[in-house]
Amino acid sequence: MDRKQIALLRERAKVLRRSQAAIVRELIDEHLGGGKRPSLYEQAKDICGSVRGSQDLSTRPLTRYGRE
Repeated sequence: MDRKQIALLRERAKVLRRSQAAIVRELIDEHLGGGKRPSLYEQAKDICGSVRGSQDLSTRPLTRYGRE
């Protein structure tokens, strides 16, 4: 790690009152998949149901499909 990264790590550890090693472990878990990743539904549940129209898109008429 370069000096800037070490300084940032020390500052974060001081602010959070945690060890530098604990912060590094947490960051590794977050970025390398050690923690549970939210499902697509969990990420988009606030917009689910906000679109209007037929739920069965196969019944949608294809007017002017591919033509101007």
